[in-house]
Amino acid sequence: MNLTGKYRLMNPMKLVVMDAPNTYDGSQIDPLWAYEYADVRGDSILIFRGAMDVAAANVKDIEDEKNQKKIKGDCLIHFIVERFDSPVSMRQAYHLQRMLIVCAQDILRSFGVDAEREGDDLFANDGKLTVSIATAGISSEKIHCGINLTGAGTPPEANAIGLSELGIDPDLWKDIGTAIAERFILEIEDIESDICKTRPLGG
Repeated sequence: MNLTGKYRLMNPMKLVVMDAPNTYDGSQIDPLWAYEYADVRGDSILIFRGAMDVAAANVKDIEDEKNQKKIKGDCLIHFIVERFDSPVSMRQAYHLQRMLIVCAQDILRSFGVDAEREGDDLFANDGKLTVSIATAGISSEKIHCGINLTGAGTPPEANAIGLSELGIDPDLWKDIGTAIAERFILEIEDIESDICKTRPLGG
């Protein structure tokens, strides 16, 4: 067994790219969706391409619910993250979400997209490029992030823009999505490695 090189988690986050298009309707952020839908058990990040039309019953942001905000789009790269932890933390879920967005910003820049981050959103050419939500259940933290491949089909008030409007070939969605997910997983592994080698205060 080769034990040299970078520290690796005993149970690393699984990365799955789903070839079949799928519409994100908000149900995918339910706990254990990856296991029930794609037979992926444990910490995971699933990527797929498809439309977005979040049903009112699946809206998790209370402000969006109160404002009856439409969360729609014709085609996005979707990321569904699930991380099992004990205890589960809503705060941790939002920290992970911000880290995913930062990873997306870094990778998109390598593809020539100069996106600016405001909180958990990315913007390019004054258009909103992403949509994202984080939440937590009893046993896991969940994140959805969508990157617009096109601004078509989004509500006018969203002022959305897509990668295709920025000159990026939508067929590159797998390359872009995989690169973002791999960077995200690497960041998590680096954090776990640092935890395992750091002496606690008072220790």
